[in-house]
Amino acid sequence: MLKLEPTSAALSRRQVECLNWAEEGKSARDIGQILGISQRTVEKHFEQAYAALNVRTRVQAVVRARDLGLLE
Repeated sequence: MLKLEPTSAALSRRQVECLNWAEEGKSARDIGQILGISQRTVEKHFEQAYAALNVRTRVQAVVRARDLGLLE
């Protein structure tokens, strides 16, 4: 099992928006359309959020951000 180190994550507003939509089950393509940005830009926001949260997957990022109180 992957052991995750504690983090003091600081996410951008856009990263939080993307994670909020991911929590609702939206794909990167859907999120891009909702936010008016490209799918690739959404994926980049996810990649940066993974690094900030010290996780490897979208599900882990959503769970970690929720646990840290970063999601609405």
